Amino acid sequence: MKRIFKYLMMMVLASATMFYSCETMELEDLASPNSLSPDLADADLLLNNIQISFLSAMQDMQYNGAALGRISYMGGRVYYNNFGSGTISGAWYQLYASIMPDIAAIEGLNGEENLLAFHLGMSKAMAAHIMMGIVDSVGDIPWAEANNPAEYPSPSVSDDADVYAAAVAMLDEAQGYLDAAGGGDDMYYGGDASKWTKYINTLRMRANLTTGNYAAALSQTNVIETAADDLQFNYGTQELQPDTRHPWYQSDYTTSGANIYQSSWLMDLMDGDIDEWQAVSLADHQAGIHPINDPRRRYYFYRQSYNTPGNQTMLNYYDSGVYSYPCDWGDCDGTANGETLQCSLQDQPFHLEFTPDGDSAYGDGRWCSNFMGYWGRHHGNDEGTPPDNFTRTAVGVYPAGGSFDNQPDIGDYDGSLAAAFNVGQVWQGNGGGGQGVWPIYLSSYVKFMKAEAAMWTGDVAMARTYMEAGINESITKVMTMSAVDAEADSSMFPTGGMVSAFVADVMAQFDAAPMTSALDGLGWPVEKDKLDILGEQYFVAMYGGANDAWNFIRRTGHPRTLSRGLMDNNESGTFPRTGTYPSNEISANPNILQRQDNNTLVFWDAGVTNPSN
Repeated sequence: MKRIFKYLMMMVLASATMFYSCETMELEDLASPNSLSPDLADADLLLNNIQISFLSAMQDMQYNGAALGRISYMGGRVYYNNFGSGTISGAWYQLYASIMPDIAAIEGLNGEENLLAFHLGMSKAMAAHIMMGIVDSVGDIPWAEANNPAEYPSPSVSDDADVYAAAVAMLDEAQGYLDAAGGGDDMYYGGDASKWTKYINTLRMRANLTTGNYAAALSQTNVIETAADDLQFNYGTQELQPDTRHPWYQSDYTTSGANIYQSSWLMDLMDGDIDEWQAVSLADHQAGIHPINDPRRRYYFYRQSYNTPGNQTMLNYYDSGVYSYPCDWGDCDGTANGETLQCSLQDQPFHLEFTPDGDSAYGDGRWCSNFMGYWGRHHGNDEGTPPDNFTRTAVGVYPAGGSFDNQPDIGDYDGSLAAAFNVGQVWQGNGGGGQGVWPIYLSSYVKFMKAEAAMWTGDVAMARTYMEAGINESITKVMTMSAVDAEADSSMFPTGGMVSAFVADVMAQFDAAPMTSALDGLGWPVEKDKLDILGEQYFVAMYGGANDAWNFIRRTGHPRTLSRGLMDNNESGTFPRTGTYPSNEISANPNILQRQDNNTLVFWDAGVTNPSN
């Protein structure tokens, strides 16, 4: 009998989706599953709490990967301030104070009949994932002496390699429970043990890739292969408590406008090359024939306005059909707006000039704002909060369940139609109402992981095959999200031909790129190499759930095209190899010593540098 009690847990974590159960109970009866004696605890409620705690922990760790990978915006200039004592505190709490005690309680209820094998199989798989993620983030952590306060009130840290090995062993234990289970129910896979097995095998592959066992990573079978296997959390549209909407939607679709800044680097990567846009004729643009650019950008990003201050706004054209721009790069001829974006008053810092695509005439000057209305923030921009909530680019329909971007890319900016295109402001209830997803592990991620492993083994052809599959699977999944937005204009959807052309263009770049390329005097690659291109596409696919981006950077030193911070490395500090321990744990446990920098290497980290920092 199903006793999921998901509603109760949503009251605890308002960011999660509401689920419905065939049974109900009074909230005050089981306010905390851990407060009950083992004989009174409810196994379904414990499992539900573990799954919610798992989501919270993954969100905590994925923030770090996204910010360091420029997939999301990072607001502080100094790395140590951004990845100090709060780096992993949320995931740390969820593992030690919630998940492991709940697993122990389920084990106490399991009995010789092994009736809760399904509960334990799922729970231990999720716990192993978080264990590896916390080790990836901070290195040595308490484990051998952890969760045994009677004997070890102040547990010492265990070697990080040993904790990784313990996590892999826990995966084996989880699989053993699933093999013995008679089924059950859960909020991710609906009780499908075969999909949990694929997730476990994917984690085995992840562990092998992370630790450099590339052949084993490539040979791993029965992993997350298709979108039907994707591990993700599905959100709803309820606004009242519990609020079941995607947390990004909650932040951006408000009566006061958007509150999240999108990554300028990611938008710049996806909106097409400037020279390519300029090369397309006016007639072709009017006919809807645009340069090859990423088909996912209208799903990821929702433009509230074309008119971004500072650098280049929307491409202009005149009756002659000759393209021109409202201002030169960094010199905006009166269009600068320091009230809404201070960087619009500043020249582009020299260390940010990067021209891998040959845009030497423009520098790579979109460090302040992007053309075509994509207004976000550059990595490390901490200039404050200007009154731009109804102008900055908001999250789109993927993954947050927001609005699909219906705005055309080319408008007549001789002044007559400028106001007509400025109609994209967010509001409560717009788009999909928050019916988004939180990706945890997707089939596209798995393809990119195998592509990387193939590159390390020297099999470029295999890497190419997996990379191409990863791009296609990512695009296909993203495009399905348009269905949640009733106002999505299907005429703006990318056609099959557009998708094919984009993928073909990326793969042609990959084919033409060298295996390695030199760096210029500022540490930028003189041209993209194959791992630069693979990494860029992997990071695009990870938008919305990017825990493994940080690992990829530390393993490979790529992509070397990542944007730099506004200031040089002397101010920002070196790229973090690890974060630091939670401050409350340091205060409570004298056997954990806090670090004074981000330079400690995890056992698998060979110290490969990424000059982009």
